Amino acid sequence: MLAVIGRIVRLAAAILPLALVSPALAVGLGPLTNEGVIDGPRKAFQLTLYNPYPEAVAFRAYAVGIDDETPQERVMILPATTTLGPNVSRRLIIIATDLTVGEIYRFRVCAERATPPEGIQINARVCSKMSAHRLG
Repeated sequence: MLAVIGRIVRLAAAILPLALVSPALAVGLGPLTNEGVIDGPRKAFQLTLYNPYPEAVAFRAYAVGIDDETPQERVMILPATTTLGPNVSRRLIIIATDLTVGEIYRFRVCAERATPPEGIQINARVCSKMSAHRLG
């Protein structure tokens, strides 16, 4: 009987720290996919950035390749950095430029905390897949 009680105590001691961990939060960004067709050299999109944290946080948004981390120089994000209060959202304007006739340009826009808090080993980010198709 004492052995069973000892196992229960050890199991409770192992599980308790997991129960006390606060849930992981990450920046909100949506929609997660966005595509558009245009007849000119530029295509604009809107994304919504959301702060789920209980305090004001500075965020950065940036464009990378669809399957890699290559920075996308043809993409402008307005604003690329912003500070949002707790549970506040704002619209980001994304502009894909220099589209050639018939081109389908695919990229991702990612958002994350501009400066992760002390002790954070992984800076969670969220990315939206974007696709701009210029008719030709």
